[in-house]
Amino acid sequence: MKISVVKNILEANDRIAQENRAIFDEKNLLVLNLMSSPGAGKTSLLEKTIDAIKEDLRIGVIEGDIQSSQDAERIAAKGIPVVQINTGGACHLDGNMIRGTFHCFDFDALDLLVVENVGNLVCPAEFKVGEDFKVMILSVTEGEDKPTKYPLMFRESKVL
Repeated sequence: MKISVVKNILEANDRIAQENRAIFDEKNLLVLNLMSSPGAGKTSLLEKTIDAIKEDLRIGVIEGDIQSSQDAERIAAKGIPVVQINTGGACHLDGNMIRGTFHCFDFDALDLLVVENVGNLVCPAEFKVGEDFKVMILSVTEGEDKPTKYPLMFRESKVL
C-alpha cells in the first residue's frame, strides 16, 4: 500500500507565522520565542532580563502554559504588558495562537516581544510563531543527554 503525503501538516502554521513575522517587521519589533522543559527557569530568566533592560527597551510578553496564569502574574508584577495563552493541553504555542493576542498589544509602543512557550522540549521547536530567534534554556540539572534526546530543539534554537 502506498501512502501519499499531499502537503506538509505544518504548512498552514508556517504561513500564519510568516504573516506574523511581516507584521512584526513592519513594526520593527524584535520577537524571541523562549523555550525549555518545564521548570528549567524560563520565567526566572525572563524576570531577571526584564529587570536588566526595562529602562532601555519597551517589552511585552506572551505567556504560554497548559493551564494557570502564575507566570503571567509574575511578569505583570514587573509592570510589563503580558497576555496569557492557556493551551488546554496542547504542548506548544503556534502562529495562530500568537495572532490571537495581537489586539492586546500596541506594537508601536514595544521594542521587544518575548513569547514564553509551553515547557516542552519536543513540540515548540516545530511550530514557528513569527519569531526572529528561538531561544532555548537548558537547566544543568536536566542532564547532559538532552541534545541527543531532543536534537530538533537544539538545531532550531539560535541562542542556548
